[in-house]
Amino acid sequence: MSEQVLERAPAPADLPGFFGAHEPLPREDVDPAIWPFIDRWVATHRGGRERLIPLLHAIQEQLGYLPFPVQEYVAEKLGLSPIQVYGVVSFYHFFTTTPRGRYQLKVCMGTACFVRHAQSIVETLNDVLGIGVGEVTEDRMFSLEQVRCIGACGLAPAMMVNDEVHGNLTRNDVRRLVRRLRAKERKAAAKAAGEADGGTDEQ
Repeated sequence: MSEQVLERAPAPADLPGFFGAHEPLPREDVDPAIWPFIDRWVATHRGGRERLIPLLHAIQEQLGYLPFPVQEYVAEKLGLSPIQVYGVVSFYHFFTTTPRGRYQLKVCMGTACFVRHAQSIVETLNDVLGIGVGEVTEDRMFSLEQVRCIGACGLAPAMMVNDEVHGNLTRNDVRRLVRRLRAKERKAAAKAAGEADGGTDEQ
């Protein structure tokens, strides 16, 4: 990581509650499995501060976001200051400190999609999921965002589910899509529970 990037980090005074001189960090419900994950990653990826961005990517793939306590832990493991880590997280748009769902719904609001009533797609998702733009469902299954353009103007109105584009959407299409994703999750959960029960019986 270059010094030029790290120098663009915000000053501690701009981040109340993050650094020890200020109020204590708020408690966050961080998955405890992330701490040994970070330890293993650092142990198997030798190097210096150039490991920061790849490690942050790996953590975000696991958690869906980068909460402040995790950033502090990463700083400690890599021998950096917390403000250096936060500076990188805040500098790059692909990192987020806000929880995201396993299914990240990104509704395109570019010109082509907007004029073809993309707002109705957002409103349908609001109704079906019970969340607004920038929010995540309580079960962390879905998060909702609006983006400027996804490069699928010929499919307007369009949205992305993680990295998959869905186009020519209607309100009913959106409802069916959400039902399919929920059914997929239920099936996966049932399969995992069955495998766990089977493993228990064999012991």
